[in-house]
Formats: sequence, C-alpha cells, structure tokens
Amino acid sequence: MESDARWLDERGRPARRHLVLTVALGEITGLLLILQTGLLVAIGNGAIIEARNLPSLWPYFAALLGVICLRAVGSWGGKRAAFETASAAKRSIRHGLIGGLRSIGPLRLAGMRAGETASVVVDAVESVEGYYAGYLPQRAIATLLPFSVLAVVFPLDWLSGLVLVLTAIFLPLSMIVIGEEAHARNQRLWSSLARMSGRFLDALRGLTTVKIFGATRRELAEIERSSEEYRGATMSVLRIAFVSAFMLELVTAVSIAIVAVLTGLRLLGGTMRFYPGYFILLLAPDYFLTLRTLGTQYHARMEAASAAAHIRALIAQMEGATARGEPPDAEPPATAVPGRAAGRYAAALSVAFEHVSFGYSTRPVLDDLSFHVEAGERVALVGPSGCGKSSILALVLGFAAPAAGRVTIDGRDLRDISRNELSELLAWLPQRPTVFHGSIAFNIRLGDPAASTPAVERAVRLAHLEDLVDGLEDGLETVVGEGGRGLSAGQSQRLALARLFLRRPRLLLLDEPTAHLDAQSEALVNESIAELAAGRTLITVTHRGVADSDRRLSIEQLGAGIHP
Repeated sequence: MESDARWLDERGRPARRHLVLTVALGEITGLLLILQTGLLVAIGNGAIIEARNLPSLWPYFAALLGVICLRAVGSWGGKRAAFETASAAKRSIRHGLIGGLRSIGPLRLAGMRAGETASVVVDAVESVEGYYAGYLPQRAIATLLPFSVLAVVFPLDWLSGLVLVLTAIFLPLSMIVIGEEAHARNQRLWSSLARMSGRFLDALRGLTTVKIFGATRRELAEIERSSEEYRGATMSVLRIAFVSAFMLELVTAVSIAIVAVLTGLRLLGGTMRFYPGYFILLLAPDYFLTLRTLGTQYHARMEAASAAAHIRALIAQMEGATARGEPPDAEPPATAVPGRAAGRYAAALSVAFEHVSFGYSTRPVLDDLSFHVEAGERVALVGPSGCGKSSILALVLGFAAPAAGRVTIDGRDLRDISRNELSELLAWLPQRPTVFHGSIAFNIRLGDPAASTPAVERAVRLAHLEDLVDGLEDGLETVVGEGGRGLSAGQSQRLALARLFLRRPRLLLLDEPTAHLDAQSEALVNESIAELAAGRTLITVTHRGVADSDRRLSIEQLGAGIHP
C-alpha cells in the first residue's frame, strides 16, 4: 500500500502548484477560524463577564463578519484548488494509460479483456480523485494547523494543551489499526469490479450468440453472481468505513469531554479565568475536527491505493508488451495538420521483408520470410488460414515487430518510422471495418477530419455509396449504429473505402476485402478498389487469387508459414 501511495504522489507532480495553493488556503482558513473563535469569546466575555453595552462591542461584530467572509472565500478557493489538483493528476495518469494502450497496438490489446481495461482507465482513475483533492491537502493541513492551535492554547493554559496533545494520539492509531483491513477489502472490491465489468461487456458483445444458443439464463446467472460479489465487497468496505467513523467520533467526543471537565472544574474552583477557559472549550472541537477530517480522508487514500495497484498492473502489462518487441508510439508533431493537399503522396511505396521471423506467445507464425513488393505493384498474398497472412499485414502496419529480420518501406526500416508518419503513408481495409455510432459523414471523415463536404461527396461517389446516401432522408448526416447497425456488410465495406479515398495513401493493405459479400456488393467493392489502387502499391491478403493482381505470392511456397 505504501508503494502505491508513493506512486500516486509521483503521478501528482503536475498538480503540485494547485496542491500547494490548496494547503496554503486551508492553513489560512484555519488561522481565520482561530481568530473567529477569539472574537466570539471576546464578545461573550464583554457581554457576560464585563457587562459592556452593545455599542462598545460593535467593532468586534464588524471584525467577526469580515473574518467569516474571508473564511468563506478561502474555503471556496481551497475547494477549487483541490479540484484542479485532482483534475491535473487524473489527466496525467489517464494520458499515460491511453498512450500506453496506443503504443502496444491492437494485437496485444486483443489478449486483454476490454471490460477490465476500461474499468481501470475510467473507474480506477476516477477513484484517485479523493486522494488528490482530499487526503493529500488534508494531510498537510493536519500537520500544520494543530500546531497553530497548540501555539495559542499552551500560553493560555498548559494543562489543556497537554490534554489536547495526548488525546490526539489516539486518532492516528485508530486509523492505522482499521486501515490495513480496509485496504485489503478495497483490493477485493476492485477485483470484483474488474471481473463484473469484463463479464458484462463480454455478454453485451456476444448477445446474439448467447440468444442463439439459448444461454441467456446462464449468462444472467453469471452476471447476477458477479454483481452480488461486487455488492458484498462494497458492503464490507462500507462496514469498515462506518466502524472507523464511529471510532473517530468516539475518540473525539471523549477527548473534548476530558478538556471540558478539566476546564469546568477549574472555572468552578476559581483557578482559571473565564476568557481562556471559554476560548479553549470553543477551540477544542475545531482542533479535533482537523484530525477527524484526516481520518475520514484516510479511506480515500486506501481506495486510491487499491485503484493504483490495478493501474500499475495495467501499466506493467503494457510495458511488458512493449519490451517483447512492440514498436513505440509517437505523438503527432505540434504542426501536424489533419488535412492533406491533393497529390501530396503521389509516389507509390515499395515493401520488403528480409529474413523475418515472428510469432505469438502461444506459437510461432513466420520463419525466415523474405519477399519484395515493387512500388506501384499489385500483389496478392494467398494461403490457408493460420499461415501468417494477417500477421504480415500487422507487421507492415507497425502493430507488431519481428523477432528477427526487418521490414522496410522504400528502403527504410519500419522501426525507424514513427507511427504518426506511418499512418500518413499507408491505409488498411479489414474484412469487417469498424463503423462508429455517428453520422455517415463523421465515419467517412475519419480518413481526413478536415475534409470538406464536396470532398466527402466525391469519396461517396468513388466508393459507389451514393445509392445509399441519396436514398436516406438526412443523407450524409444520417446516424448509423455502433458496428454499422443499419448498414449491410457491403455498405459498411464501401463506407470504409470512402475513408480511404479521402486519405489518399501511398500503400494499400487489404485483408479479404470481399469476404462475406454477395456478388453485387463484391463487384462494386472490387471496382472501387481498382480506382483507389491506381498509382499506388497494393497488397491484398486472400484465400484465393485476385484477378487483377500483378503477382501472386503463396506463403506456403515461400516456406515461411509454420503450421501446427
């Protein structure tokens, strides 16, 4: 837990300025509270003990009003600064996570449960907010402010100051005793949440398959079991939180009672004056309030530490994937412009595999593969399933790195080309392209976010998608569902082709582009591909030959495919 807390402290460095401001405002607000208490005691002492008339006390009332207003402003500023502290820290953590997920590529991501990963990136990161906005500033305030109170109390009455010091020791002790058990239960809570999220997302994605095989009740039972497990873990954490809160309130109440009894007895015995006794009695609850608030925020620390453990585990998993040969990601340059000038990438690219070996953790796929594709050439890679055709595309796309040998584009080693530059040079059309929830125009503009409406309409025509768009009431602004709901397989494929017409790449990679299509859709897609491939290098992965290809490469004949 301590290492997780230190990791959180390091991640919070971008928010250090806001944190310092939060602590400073908290300390100032505490000092104003001491002054406010002194003014209240002065008014009470003047009115009751000294029997002064009301007009003579007006300066005290005016000062009290000013202090209250200043405390309100300081409290608001402190909460605002605390919010900025947490926001900056969460942005830093989430930026690192998303950057790491991008860097390892889709091949490694395919082996990770999407629900658990999303739970860490979203829920776990949100759970550290209380640590930065509550615990960290309160820890500093609880270190400084009680000494300020004691510095005022000891000159007035050393015995009361000694009681405050001795009784305050029990508050951190109670936090430490209860904290370890709470941390263990928080760990179980986050594990339950991750499993439930993964199970629920898997069930949503496979809902059609679940219904077809009549497994609806079984999946419902599993989700119910996961939900009940999470509910039980949540309630166990809440029980610990309630016990901790009770202990804090009990220790505080007993401590204040001891101070009150000692002060009252000495007031009755005449050994203590009214002003210091009254002042200490009013200030004691505020003294313990600072420590009690720290005890409450200690639960935020334990929850954040549990969340940090899962965040660090995900980061370690991503770093492990990168260490196994994943190419690093590159941030786009600050001057990058989404649009592309016409003809900017006119020249086609050559591709070469030089003694490339590659495999997954479960099995090898390619062994000493070498071939060359000339610039502007149309090549069909053929072979049975599992021989490594899709792995070849993944290597060219930069989603994976070879275990041996190298892949070059126009003579440049792929490892020397940043992912941002690589994405400018090539484009990929998979068997089942991803269609996002949004308008047709939005989905097409993924190829070039800055594309004008005429450019999008031209891409629609070249992709033979105009019959669909013209037949819709809202045209290009028609909203389609996630995964292309509302579109046929052929329409989704042509929509993806329209993206590529906007992108104008120099190298095209196609993975079974006409698989699962009817004859009419296949003819339209092939016609669009022929138009798109003019003047560009084209590599097509297929189980069978492509009629208009310049050359047919068999992975089996190259001797590079490894079969179980």
